Amino acid sequence: MSFPRTLFAAALGAAVLSAAPAGAQVASPAHAAAAMTEAVAARDADAVAALYTPDAVVFLHDGPILSGRDQIREVWARNFAGGYDRLTVTQHRAETGTDRAALVMVWNATVSPQGQVPQQVTGRSLLYLVRVADGWLISADMWQPGR
Repeated sequence: MSFPRTLFAAALGAAVLSAAPAGAQVASPAHAAAAMTEAVAARDADAVAALYTPDAVVFLHDGPILSGRDQIREVWARNFAGGYDRLTVTQHRAETGTDRAALVMVWNATVSPQGQVPQQVTGRSLLYLVRVADGWLISADMWQPGR
């Protein structure tokens, strides 16, 4: 049984250092990749959602467009319930301006559904971040499967 790709949605937002419901800003876009892996390792959907602006959008490669933290949180909760348990960012590059930034990442994810063989998924993500009062949050997230 294949794990549905839409459950990988928000698959690569930016950073999480803790579960901060109002927003878990990162100090710089370059730190986002490592912080996201920590959020996934903690399997904390609230922490992942906190990486995004309240009106953020996530463009799934084969599914609906997610809009806002609540939808992002719901998808990540399903991801974790379905066995999404590891994210490894293998490459990343950030281009940062004064109040906007882009982060490109190549990543591998492990999904271990209960009673099934773990699956590996490879992907590429483009994150658009905006500067907020205390750091950076993701405003838009688009990913596609890797080859």
